Amino acid sequence: MVAMEEYSEIRRTSCGFCHWQCGVRVHVEKGRPVKVEGDTENPLGHGLVCVKNSAALEFHDHSDRLNYPLKRIGERGEGKWRRVSWKDALDEIAENLIQIKRDYGPEALLFLGGMPHEPGDWAAWRFCNLFGSPNVFNQGKNCGEAEILAECATYGWHTSKAPKPGVTKCAVIWGKNWPQSDHGTWRTVLEAKEKGCKLVVIDPRKTQSASKADLWLQVRPGSDGALGLGLINLIIQEKLYDHKFVDTWCTGFAEIKKIAADYPADKVEEITWVPEEKIRQAARMYATLKPAVISGGVALCHIGGRAVKSAVQAKAILRALTGNLDVEGGNVLGQPFQDLAWFGNVLWDKMLEHPDRTRDTLSAEKFPIASVKGYRLFREAMKKQHPKGYSAAMYMLVNSSICIWDAILKQKPYPLKAVITQGTNPLLTLGNARTISKALKSDNLALHVGMDFFMTPTLELADYVFPAADWLERPNLLLEWGNVDYYVAGEKAVEPLYERRDDYQLWRELGNRVDQKGHWPDSLDEMFDKFLKPTGLTFKQLLAKKERWSFPPIKYKKHEKDGFATFSGKVELVPSLFRKIGIDPLPKYEEPPRSFARDPMMAKQYPLILISGSRVIQYIHSTLRNMKTLRKIYPDPLVQINPKIAAELEISEGDWVWIETPEGRIKQKAKLDDGIDPRVVHADGFWWYPEETAEEPSLFGVWKSNVNAITPDACEFFDYAGDNAFRALICRIVKPVQ
Repeated sequence: MVAMEEYSEIRRTSCGFCHWQCGVRVHVEKGRPVKVEGDTENPLGHGLVCVKNSAALEFHDHSDRLNYPLKRIGERGEGKWRRVSWKDALDEIAENLIQIKRDYGPEALLFLGGMPHEPGDWAAWRFCNLFGSPNVFNQGKNCGEAEILAECATYGWHTSKAPKPGVTKCAVIWGKNWPQSDHGTWRTVLEAKEKGCKLVVIDPRKTQSASKADLWLQVRPGSDGALGLGLINLIIQEKLYDHKFVDTWCTGFAEIKKIAADYPADKVEEITWVPEEKIRQAARMYATLKPAVISGGVALCHIGGRAVKSAVQAKAILRALTGNLDVEGGNVLGQPFQDLAWFGNVLWDKMLEHPDRTRDTLSAEKFPIASVKGYRLFREAMKKQHPKGYSAAMYMLVNSSICIWDAILKQKPYPLKAVITQGTNPLLTLGNARTISKALKSDNLALHVGMDFFMTPTLELADYVFPAADWLERPNLLLEWGNVDYYVAGEKAVEPLYERRDDYQLWRELGNRVDQKGHWPDSLDEMFDKFLKPTGLTFKQLLAKKERWSFPPIKYKKHEKDGFATFSGKVELVPSLFRKIGIDPLPKYEEPPRSFARDPMMAKQYPLILISGSRVIQYIHSTLRNMKTLRKIYPDPLVQINPKIAAELEISEGDWVWIETPEGRIKQKAKLDDGIDPRVVHADGFWWYPEETAEEPSLFGVWKSNVNAITPDACEFFDYAGDNAFRALICRIVKPVQ
């Protein structure tokens, strides 16, 4: 074994297994990575990495990695492939894209993205903006879009969600479980708690976060909007709101006061299952222990239908109502990049106007906020903060998945003929996977191109597959999709093995073949140079610095100088942007689409509320199931069931059980947990079996335990932004006959 001090080189980069991208040091010997450890000097992680990083070398050298381009030679899903060259595959794909654009218009192309996010997303957006297609989709669509758009419409930008140790007096974690999804922020929460910050957790499950809470509100899944309105009502009725901030900087207070008055604490207890006294205690803690912060949380964006909007708006309103917005220790407003030319180089202006485009996004009719019109409105409002109107909302204005599959299967609102998937696996990550399977196998889809690290259930339904370089094999400039104003550079640790290439090269090579020559620098490093131009540094020069990052000083109370990035320049508790686009601007609470309160008869057949999709730290979305290191720790999909219900159903710990919904049934292993309400179960999401047969009907066991094989995708289950519903559903649990 070579001692650490004898390694010939150390490369400093970022772990790419999730979007937090903690800093790491890669020890390289003779061109091969031999050890990966946390980088104590990097501000992202400060040397600590999660368990996923333990699989870095296994991932890099895995025998199942895609290493060469492949072309389908059988039917989609038959598992028959032929190795081809990058050049031949790209030539054929480009020829098809040109013909599709000629016959159906540029809007007939869709980009479908997911993990990894850097640099695949921005390069894909750049390509689509040049090509003329407004149709993009990435996993950010279901990772908080509804909440971020509500924040942007209310006060102009999304906010930081973590407490500041020693300053923040109260932190409300709502729809988030940081110990599993972001270990770095969780450490910050624990440090803040040690320094006196009170912790309130709102979650249907007794998660790790809830177990550390000073106050835990075990809310009924899907009733968060009612809880939010109840908290608002109490804060107003008890005059705990920030009168000066509301009077000076808020519009719509009278309307919010009126709608919240319909939610007294006793009524909210009945709706949410949260005891009235706990509701009062939470309202008083948050409003009086200042500064205070409310977390973001993807969970509220998954509860379905109109229940989502009231929940995410209520959180935004609470931040402003209490004066905890844009202040140190509270929810601090973000801002655009101060010294990077990122937005312009992604060519977002072409999203607004392109000479070849004649139609809006696929989602424009059903979900008007996910449209070019919606994008234009956000930019117009944002001009109060940025001269060109760049907004965090840009990343979020993407198509709803239901519109994608309709455009393939029904050819409505217009035909979608080509899909390019990169680092994503929608058969696992989006609702009603069987509809997705039908769409990707449909003859209506003329072209499906995929790029990833491994063959996946989704890529088995592609026509061409390209091998992606992993994060050890490419340079990186962490940009967080333009949602932040900091950046961190990482060097390429090793050269790509075999014929793996970085994500950028797919889009550059296609772009140069479809009349985009002159728009694509030769390498990813050179593209980074364009982003960094305002700094006066090249990417190489940035890497030569000891501190390869920029974290501008946090500015507080920015609104006192420039106002808020809304049409009025104030916090709009009733957003005028929503009204302008045809969305009801009031946070009216409605039950989730499959609520027992809507239809008590449903409880006879499906007596349990189903939630799914929560993170586990060993995996990120549907990735890393191939890693033996991680599968040994977390080998099977688990469904959490209260012991009381398990006893009634004669289910023991570790039994494989059926989870049945109106859409079908899957198997998961029972995990008995008294921290979940007897009326609720929680199923693991994103589960497939890379060790099983690739071709249909198996598709790596995608129908066996994948909860999104049994989640709905009818229009009423999507929220105002077009997000899928994964929580507040209904099910029954049945023990399989052995």
